[in-house]
Amino acid sequence: MMEPGQNVDHARDLPEKRDKEKWLRILVCKPRLAIQTIRLNKFIRCEPLELEYLYTVLKDHELFFLDGITDRRNPVRIAKKLKPQVVLFTTLITTATDVLKTAAALKKLDHPPLIFIGGPHAEVVPEHFFTPDIDGVFFANQLEGIVRVTDCIVRGEPYDSVAGAAFPVNGKFVIHPSPPVDPSKMPRPVHYLLEKSPARYNIIYYKPCAAIKTSFGCTGKCTFCFCTEMNGGLFGARPMEDVMDEIAEISVPHIIILDDNFFTSGKRMREFCDLIEKRKIKKEFIAIGNARFIVQNPDIMSDLRKAGVKAVMVGFEFITEEELTAIDKDSTPEDNNRVIDICRDLDIDLFALFMVNPDWQHSDFKKLALYLRSHKVPFALFSTLTVFPGTKLARLHPELLPTHTKFWRYDLLRLHQKPRHMSSTMFYLWLFYLYMIPGMQFTSIRKFRQRYGITGVIRHSFTSFFMGLEYLVKLLIWK
Repeated sequence: MMEPGQNVDHARDLPEKRDKEKWLRILVCKPRLAIQTIRLNKFIRCEPLELEYLYTVLKDHELFFLDGITDRRNPVRIAKKLKPQVVLFTTLITTATDVLKTAAALKKLDHPPLIFIGGPHAEVVPEHFFTPDIDGVFFANQLEGIVRVTDCIVRGEPYDSVAGAAFPVNGKFVIHPSPPVDPSKMPRPVHYLLEKSPARYNIIYYKPCAAIKTSFGCTGKCTFCFCTEMNGGLFGARPMEDVMDEIAEISVPHIIILDDNFFTSGKRMREFCDLIEKRKIKKEFIAIGNARFIVQNPDIMSDLRKAGVKAVMVGFEFITEEELTAIDKDSTPEDNNRVIDICRDLDIDLFALFMVNPDWQHSDFKKLALYLRSHKVPFALFSTLTVFPGTKLARLHPELLPTHTKFWRYDLLRLHQKPRHMSSTMFYLWLFYLYMIPGMQFTSIRKFRQRYGITGVIRHSFTSFFMGLEYLVKLLIWK
């Protein structure tokens, strides 16, 4: 049998004389991305916070971790050697197809494990995992649910009525509702994988980089966004003192705050700044926020910069009022323009997130390209407007939902409908062109030079170019 830790991260924190019948051998998997999907591993490898939370609540069991973002080994082969009693998968929509295939293969082993599914996609669209190979799907209060289920398994008791999950009963999945998670009762995660291998995780040049969540759900109501549907469509925040306790325990210098919108209120941001100063915490933070807050609170943004917020990711989405209104975005083009100025004045790295629409004409792509140049946007990501299952946009336009089950296609780049004014190939060429613009601008090169030096600029420029080519090839091969 495989030695603990030989091929996957192994965690065991059991009392030496504990009865072996009181704990389970569990393989915890964050699935690797499908070969067809676009991977940013060279630039972004986020700490798998969901795995850290699972370690925190299950550490009395014998745990083996497989983070598919940094380790592409086959979970079926690993399970064949480890013979786990339980396999847990945390899933995004892009990994759902692979999870279903892997589950089917695991059930064919000589010692088939119980298989449970959780994660963002299971939270919003659990029915995508209602197959004979799955033993349970967690969609609310997932951590509490999996703890209750594993306790029942250890005691030899039935677990198919645990709240916040769906279990197969007589061949049909039965859903057991549960209220959304109460953030004040969430356990403070132990960053086990980060502390074990900090060099694995980075966000661009912020490395090593930890990940935290200070809230669950989103205050926005954008029609296209999957995040607004999470946590039962409700927003809830952790007590800031608890957040500070977690930050104080993290040893690495950089932290990305994975809240769907960290900038929810001036009062909460002031509390964050005050506690950072009071505790004398010296970290650099990357935060995800909305344009309206930044524009309305430049003084708070200045305080956040002093508190260590060095970079922000902001969803600009579109550059016209009409398109922003159509998706229920609560910001305007003027807000977006002002965000660029504020971040530049405060020396905050801005990662602007844009969308391109399959209904666009060539002139629309040209307008966005001109916008990037004229406003000197240093870092930008572009996604194709996509109708995700479970979103408001899907409910408004069910006819736009594809009938296929190739969930890897939901990588936010691929087309799910034919472009109205050009071929698919031309659409992808425009997308490739947009991705090349920010990295070739002087403002971006200067940022990279400050961090990496001249040789680093050359290295990353070549990396960006060849990754762009990889995007284009994959998009054209696997349309």
